[in-house]
Amino acid sequence: MLRIALAAATLMTLAGCSSGTVPDEAEETDAPETGATEAAAPTREDDVRHFLLQEYPEAGTMRYALAWSDLDGDGADEAIVYLAAPYFCGTGGCPTLVLTPAGPMWRKVGDISVSRTPVTVLDSATNGWRDITVAVSGGGGPSGNVLLRFDGEAYPSNPTVAPAEMTDAKGEVLITEMPEFVDLEPVDDPEG
Repeated sequence: MLRIALAAATLMTLAGCSSGTVPDEAEETDAPETGATEAAAPTREDDVRHFLLQEYPEAGTMRYALAWSDLDGDGADEAIVYLAAPYFCGTGGCPTLVLTPAGPMWRKVGDISVSRTPVTVLDSATNGWRDITVAVSGGGGPSGNVLLRFDGEAYPSNPTVAPAEMTDAKGEVLITEMPEFVDLEPVDDPEG
């Protein structure tokens, strides 16, 4: 009994001397974990980068510009990705991808070859998806903006042939003519 009283008195004396800046044990265990100890949840862009690395493992370093827009009106944004790297591009341009959420990953609903920027989205829609435009030039064909309509499964893959058509329509710019690119380095496979 004497020990308990002595311990209580010692604790009270120490508590009285405390500056109040050191939290007691209860405060320490109730404190939320800091970001340093928790892994950050992947972002939408992280998911797109992961998709690109899986989809194009042979591409080497990729450069991309990324925009978001809810093209199908379901409340979830699609990712519009303009890829620029020697692996993808030729004299006619580079690919523009339209990716829609598919569970934990993405599904291509547009793999538009030989396109250029700007990429825009129009107010008009076809088969429930908003129409988009990409620029085209080079390769001996006409230059300008091309209207691409969703056919029920995907956007046209080649903007230089029908059903794509030249247009003067102006839409909301998703990817500018001179976009800021992000570099994406391939990940070395530790098992390879």
